[in-house]
Order: sequence, then C-alpha cells, then structure tokens
Amino acid sequence: MAPIIGITCKRISDMDNYVKAIENHGGEPRLFASLAKPIDDHRKAISEYLSEIDALLLPGGGDIDPTHFFEERHPAVESVSRSRDALEIWLCQDALRIDIPVFGVCRGIQIMSVAMRGSLHQDIPSQFTDPLTHKIIINANDSWHDIKIQQGSLLNEITGNRVVEVNSRHHQAVKVIGDGFTVTAQSEDGIIEAIEDRSKRFALGVQYHPERMFKDQGSSELQEHAAGLFQAFIEAASEQ
Repeated sequence: MAPIIGITCKRISDMDNYVKAIENHGGEPRLFASLAKPIDDHRKAISEYLSEIDALLLPGGGDIDPTHFFEERHPAVESVSRSRDALEIWLCQDALRIDIPVFGVCRGIQIMSVAMRGSLHQDIPSQFTDPLTHKIIINANDSWHDIKIQQGSLLNEITGNRVVEVNSRHHQAVKVIGDGFTVTAQSEDGIIEAIEDRSKRFALGVQYHPERMFKDQGSSELQEHAAGLFQAFIEAASEQ
C-alpha cells in the first residue's frame, strides 16, 4: 500500500511538480490547503491531519512572516500568508515531535527551522555579504550554483554527492538553525542549503528545488540526485 504524503499549500494549485514527484516515487499525495478553512479550525485538526498521513512534505512558496522569529518585517518581504505559516509550523512541530518523516523544500527548509525556534535572513541581497545569485529577478528562470555537502550526512548518504550544482530561486534563507538540526550543506557564500536531524526517522530540508530537477533543466546526475531524495523520503514514510 502506498504511503500517504501530506503536502501543504496555500491553495490547491501550483503543486503539480510536487504531486508528480510523490506519485512517481510510490507515494499517495494528500494536500492540505491553508485557505480551505479558518486558522482556528486547522489548529483543532492538526492531530487529525497527522493521523491521516505517513509523512509530511513542506513545499516552496511565499515568504514567512518574521514575527515568527521576533523580527520586524523587512521591506523586501512579500507574499506572506498567516494561514499557511500557522498550518505548516503546527504540522511541522507535531510531526517532528511524534517522529513522522518531514521533508522541506525551499520555503519548507525555512519553516522547519522557524518551527523549532530558528530564524531567517529575510532578504539575502540586502542582508548578506557578497551573496551569490540565489534568485534571478528579471524572469521566472532558476539560478544555478554549487553547494558543498557534508560528508557522512543524510543528504550525502542519499545522493552520493559532496559537491553538486543545484537550482535556486529564493531570497530568504535559514540564519539561525532550529533546535535539533545541523547544517549539512552550504553554498560558497555561506548560505545554508540543507539541514537535518539525524535523531529522527527522516527530517531533512533543502533550499533548492529537487521537484524541478526532473524537467529538461536537470542533467541525468541532477535527476538521480532528486530521485534519491524522493525515494529515501517515501521509503522512510513506508517504514512502520
């Protein structure tokens, strides 16, 4: 029987890449849309949601409200959704507490850290010294840059990579890592590109977009890297 993978979102749209990645690697997606009901109703239903799934995927999306890490809002922060922030933080906290596998992508790695009392760089171009291009502003294409992966990390064990070029489309990033996590990949400018908690069955966040590596932009090596991530996640979700 296919493991059920909860996927969070603001509304049930623009999730096709994630849904296909889960389905293609043996999982059954179940979407939780934050705008589907009032925030208070989500709060009451968190334990019910988690009882319905075998793992939680936190996908990419808009910026996280900096009030969650006790900072004033930077002018560059945009597309904030209070309902999505709340839903994802609650789900992530409780999933980690009861050791349901959690995989975070782009915004997802940031939610994982913030949920465990971490903080973010709210705007890399204006808050970070000599940053690489992590987001191309003038069009919808991804940027690309290398990341260095820590030897012996879960990410290293899954993909076999130590240095790999990844796609990139974000202007926020993890600053202070959340409780229980360690940094296991960074770009040359010091931006955190992966965090994980090895005390859990599967708790891994990446700042890049493996769900988009299956398209034409991804080489065979990158497609293998992405497939390895989703396969490992689905395998963890299948374990009893």
